[in-house]
Amino acid sequence: MYHEHNGWYNVSLEALNLLSMQTQTLGQYVLPNLHSVDWGTQPWELMPFLRLFMNPGLASVHIEFPDETPHLYHPAAVSLIPTSNLTHLKLEGVESGEGFLDTLYNLLDRTSETLRSVYSDGEVSVAVAEKLFQLPYLRCLNVRLPRARISPLAVAFPSLEKLTVFCQEVGSWIHVLQNIPNPALRKLRVTAMGETPLTEAGIRPLLPLGRLTILELPSCTAERCSNQLNDSIISELAMALPQLKSLSLGRASESCGAATSNVTVASLVALSTNCVDLGFLQLHLNANDITTRRRTHELDHQAYNFTCKLREFSVSSQPLPSDHNDILLITFTILHIFPHLEFISSREGSWEAVGWVVQLFREAPRILPLPTAS
Repeated sequence: MYHEHNGWYNVSLEALNLLSMQTQTLGQYVLPNLHSVDWGTQPWELMPFLRLFMNPGLASVHIEFPDETPHLYHPAAVSLIPTSNLTHLKLEGVESGEGFLDTLYNLLDRTSETLRSVYSDGEVSVAVAEKLFQLPYLRCLNVRLPRARISPLAVAFPSLEKLTVFCQEVGSWIHVLQNIPNPALRKLRVTAMGETPLTEAGIRPLLPLGRLTILELPSCTAERCSNQLNDSIISELAMALPQLKSLSLGRASESCGAATSNVTVASLVALSTNCVDLGFLQLHLNANDITTRRRTHELDHQAYNFTCKLREFSVSSQPLPSDHNDILLITFTILHIFPHLEFISSREGSWEAVGWVVQLFREAPRILPLPTAS
């Protein structure tokens, strides 16, 4: 009737029918001491049996609705979730109709003092978004925001540490971050569904979030680049967010040549000297600036003691010069600024040579024997 697989119990339809009849007779929950329910990848015909496992003591609920699930089950299932002890809520495959959003709002309202983590992949309403932003003890949030602009809140994210946002455009909500009373955010990931220009105005609200360790922002589509950043704002960001370990400012898309990029080697210097724990960097870079500085005798970074831990650099840039000496100059300038760099990734073919030189440079110490003591 049921079997255990890696600590999980898979219950057959026949067993659920028997359990349903038993609970109707005895008037009790199937597992009264159950702490967590993970109702995932089940046929939609099993959804009515979800109620059998919803005892008042549940603290963690994960429901994954199959694609063919009738939409009426979405609010019905959410309305079954107990609210007295709920700390973790995860809803996948939801269809965000009016009935579901009303039910979700009521659930959030009843669990506002207990919730610590919320994940929902269906687009929420403005009212639900504002409720989520003000949950006093919420620490982790993954949400698809509405297309409408969210009004500035008096207080937002009082305890949040991890935020993943899916939105139509970054500018419709990012101003909300300015109202965090205590900038506790450690991780911020943003995915925009359309082209979203990455500008200085979009970056500035993030500067008070001094505890951020992960920051991922989109900017361009495969068709054209909309990255409008420059050295000035990236330098400000590097000084404001010294604890960064992963920074992604714009996708490195295949056809993005970043022909108008104003981000130069000065931004790399600022990131390396201020964010010494940075391990991953994705950036649109005007690498030709390095060869220009060489010709004008402005390429001088000897005064810096670079110790940044960067291991991987994902770069999108203007096509590199064809001259081998210039390519080597660009490669070793980047290696000088990021002395622990092991891997350069790019969909721009001319960067393959740079990545190849970096790999050879890293392999050399493994090939050469260590000097022996005399």
